[in-house]
Amino acid sequence: MSPNLTLGDTLTPQTLGEGTTWVTIVFLLLMVGIASAFFVFKKFRLSMLWLFKDKGSIVAPIILSLVILIQVILVLHTHPSIGFDPGAIHEGLLPDHSNELKAYFSMYTNNLALLLLQHQIAVFANSTSWLLFDIVNVIFLDVAVLLNILTIALIDRQKVIATIYMHAIWILVFPMILVPYSDVVVMPLVSGLILTYVIAQKSNFKLVWRLFATLGNGFFLTAIYFIKPSAIVPIIAIVAVEFLYLFRNSVGIDVQWQKLKSIMIALLLCVGVVTSYAYVNHQIESQQVIEIAPHRTVPAIHFINMGVSGNGGYNAKDALAMGRQPSQKAMVDYSKKHLIARLKKRGFFGYIKFLISKQNRNSSDGTFAWLIEGNFMTAKPTGAGLTRLFEDFVYPEGKYLSDFRYIAQVVWILLLSMIALGWRSKNKLTQILRLSIVGLFMYLLIFEGGRSRYLIQGLPVFWLMAALVLPDTMAMLRSKLKWLQKDVPTQTMKN
Repeated sequence: MSPNLTLGDTLTPQTLGEGTTWVTIVFLLLMVGIASAFFVFKKFRLSMLWLFKDKGSIVAPIILSLVILIQVILVLHTHPSIGFDPGAIHEGLLPDHSNELKAYFSMYTNNLALLLLQHQIAVFANSTSWLLFDIVNVIFLDVAVLLNILTIALIDRQKVIATIYMHAIWILVFPMILVPYSDVVVMPLVSGLILTYVIAQKSNFKLVWRLFATLGNGFFLTAIYFIKPSAIVPIIAIVAVEFLYLFRNSVGIDVQWQKLKSIMIALLLCVGVVTSYAYVNHQIESQQVIEIAPHRTVPAIHFINMGVSGNGGYNAKDALAMGRQPSQKAMVDYSKKHLIARLKKRGFFGYIKFLISKQNRNSSDGTFAWLIEGNFMTAKPTGAGLTRLFEDFVYPEGKYLSDFRYIAQVVWILLLSMIALGWRSKNKLTQILRLSIVGLFMYLLIFEGGRSRYLIQGLPVFWLMAALVLPDTMAMLRSKLKWLQKDVPTQTMKN
């Protein structure tokens, strides 16, 4: 259970003794008041439906535009330097590189692609400021939102308005735009991966467009692999579900043609992956931005080993030990030894208990581990006016930091609740998204986790899932709240 729902003084290192204020009280009163008025007062209910549904094609884009404007104002007023991995990447953009920085990129070569991307942006803009990359982060996030909306539009246009509202609410409480790292950068790539898959599967699209989308799907997959490899989980879900659907029926007039089209799409996907992989890999191997020693790359088993240590998150002792090992083989041997020892120490039932606890830490925080990382942010609220207001919500020691945590947690719970209550939806795409979520949770249970920041890469999947199952969720709620809706007109009940 997340501590973010605690009212009053939370007494945690992250909030530094700051508790929720009148902001949270007003937020709760508004939620309760609006919900009560909606169910009790017919005129209010009809007015809300008229404004946000009947006029939704106008109101929804306006609200989303206002949220994007707030994002821009936020980064213009607050663009602090960030520590941990984003700080290392930002340091790599500067001309002089320390031996420690060279060692970092030698060990964590997974961040080289992001370094090269930010380097190209810095060269183009002639700047390495945090403000620049925060603005770029806003663009990445909002492109992911727009791609998600387009995906829903291709599937069911009647769900677009609700999708816009939901995305606007969720990104409004998402200050991770201030952290230019792979978590946010990969989000539009995941959204693009799902969008191109949907286009490729649309039977009413011309075959040439479907094949072109498949090729693009391969490009997105390669980009995801180099930016954040763990975010390829959706493609695994897609392959698994498509395989099951392909061989579910072994007879029928169109079976052979369907298999042939699937083979064509699969081959074109491979072409897209191979060509884009070869290009990106060549760019990384021939890069001159920073000097590295490729043979010092940390093996994957290191992250599995850390995944069973402590609370399942980052382990400084293991990380330092990797730097002391003379070779990759020594890194593997060290990780294997400690992994086996830790598993034996926990035992079967102890390990199961550990996984349950780790899953809670992986998924319970609606702020996505804001300020939790080591050396996350050292800035303190010192501004005035609007700047100080934003700082008080997102900075360490901010007056309204706990209010932000509380509100973000409520939004996260609503999102998860919508997905959970929509379990009756069983179409192919929802099954793929559901399997993607399960796959991401399984990955984080095995590898380094212990905090919900790693869920950011999968947020496009969560958002799409919530949008697609919304009718089923609302149907479930209506069936349970019939006693409150006896006076609702028939046309309203159908919506």
